[in-house]
Amino acid sequence: MTPAVALPGQDLVVTGTMRNDGSRPLNGPTVAVVMPTDDTSLRSTREAVQNWATEVGPAQGTVVGRTRLAGAVPAGGTATFYVTVHRLASLGRAAYGAIPLSVQTGTASVRTFAGYQRTKQYEPISISWAVPLTLDPDPQLFGGPGAGRQKAWSDALADGSRVSRVIDATQDAPVTWAIDPTLTPTLLQRGVDIGSSAAQSDPETAIRTATQTRITDAAARHTPWVLPDTDADLAAVAGASTAQSLMRTLVARSQAVAQRLGGRADVAWPADGGYTLTRETALRRLFQQPALAGQVTSAAVLTTPGTTNSPGSAQRSTTGLPLLAYDDALSTLLTQTTSASAGVLSTQQFVADSVALLNELPGTQGRSVFVAAPRSFNPDPAAARAFFAAVDSIPWLTPTTTDVLLASARHAVGTAAAPVTRPTVEPGGGQPVLTSARISQLEQTVRTVRGVAQIRDDGNEFLRTWARAAEQLASTRWRAAPTAWDTLSGGVTQAARQTTTAVKVSASTINFLADSGRLQITVTNDLAVPVGNVKLTVEASNLRLRIDSQPPILRIGPKSRATVSVSVTALAAGSVPLRTRLTTPDGTVIGEGADVQVRVTPTGNWVYGGLAAVGGLVLLLGIVRTVRRRPGARLPREATTA
Repeated sequence: MTPAVALPGQDLVVTGTMRNDGSRPLNGPTVAVVMPTDDTSLRSTREAVQNWATEVGPAQGTVVGRTRLAGAVPAGGTATFYVTVHRLASLGRAAYGAIPLSVQTGTASVRTFAGYQRTKQYEPISISWAVPLTLDPDPQLFGGPGAGRQKAWSDALADGSRVSRVIDATQDAPVTWAIDPTLTPTLLQRGVDIGSSAAQSDPETAIRTATQTRITDAAARHTPWVLPDTDADLAAVAGASTAQSLMRTLVARSQAVAQRLGGRADVAWPADGGYTLTRETALRRLFQQPALAGQVTSAAVLTTPGTTNSPGSAQRSTTGLPLLAYDDALSTLLTQTTSASAGVLSTQQFVADSVALLNELPGTQGRSVFVAAPRSFNPDPAAARAFFAAVDSIPWLTPTTTDVLLASARHAVGTAAAPVTRPTVEPGGGQPVLTSARISQLEQTVRTVRGVAQIRDDGNEFLRTWARAAEQLASTRWRAAPTAWDTLSGGVTQAARQTTTAVKVSASTINFLADSGRLQITVTNDLAVPVGNVKLTVEASNLRLRIDSQPPILRIGPKSRATVSVSVTALAAGSVPLRTRLTTPDGTVIGEGADVQVRVTPTGNWVYGGLAAVGGLVLLLGIVRTVRRRPGARLPREATTA
């Protein structure tokens, strides 16, 4: 459809492709452009636009353009056609507007619109755009190093990937990029860059660096917003009582990236588009540095009951928070630029819907509309570029930036275009993966991984891989793939458990035959890497044994064991189970509980008893010897014979 909006004297040229899905050739088929005579269809209201776009079948009305194809279209074949509608603007009833049209042949038809303007009799609407640059929900992106991870990053960022297509589609358009810092790893704060640790020639590092370069080179043209690190799911976590510390950390990290990109990190964009006063309060707690400056929300939830006009895009909450309300219908049309043909239809419907929006208050100054793509935005770059170019030619829409929109929202109180709202309804927007139970586990999982990294000799690499993976569990992207969240969560848990179960105290039974001394306890390391800074704490479960000193900090080689001494004092005879605990320097508990039993027999109990027994035995032996030595009766000596 050229042009998207026809001016006086201009012809409309409709170009298309006819495909013959039948079993017989079509001989010289005719393509007609029909304008309906039904007054309902011609009314420029948003409801009428939607109704016409969703209707199917040929229309009844006036043929305003026709062409006959030369030759035949074979079965299964295609043919290109061109139809000219002369002086389109003269067909409209008003000074400007959009005419519903049906492009049809036989029983096949496509419903569309053609915009026109003879004279300007309105106050134009400012239009601003926002498009997220976020990753797809692939758990392989954050798994252990290897070919699978490298392939996942290539699939996610290489030419032809969804992220690459979004950049290609919008790089020359006046849109704000809302960027997940995961896409710009080296721009994060010092110590937070936990991307690939391999050499710069590593494929993962190369593709991530190339994408970051594309973003940084074009950022100045896109008034960038930086989302909380990992594109954390604010909608799921904002009202939770746990994981607040982690979420505040992820929010705060984005500030450094925003400074490097010349953008801002103080706009919240919950994935479900919902707004409530309770959520606003929760978001303000999360956005401490930087402080919350505004929230993106769906205009649908801000609609005042009983009104027919669309809500303005620049609004304020009752507590003064600027709200950037995206138009749901126009935003949906942006997402339909997935192919050349779909892009044309969505473009022309955008023309019609925007003029219907204009006609709600055509003489009101200062109106604005905000169009926002969802995180799943997956355009055909050529179709999307044509879409933006066509919208740029719509005379009743004036391009502006989201910074201007945000400034307008700050001063929205009391204006007809941006009234103070009291929204209380929250849209569906998909179910969050982060349930209450998972949210409560999330912060502990991150702490455990960080603690485990402190004792491994490969701790830096372990931290880069698995702490980052644990943090990514907070991301919004998993809403589209809950099973993928389970996969990544299982990988993180397994990586941490590998260490916490491999370093353990060996079970044993110890006979302690002294008043005081040392116990020998063995700790094993089944990992293939050394561990150090391991602290063993020993406690007696009853008062028969006193622990006088704890063992020194341990270092154990790979697949090895270490024996440590514990100073103790025996206070009474009996069995004493020992409670042992292995921890990292930050107090993270590792290892498995071991069954160490001590049989305590103090020297003061058995030595005296033993001496008494020995004394008794000596006395008995003396009596026996005395009896055996006593002399018998002496016999008379016999006479000797010579």
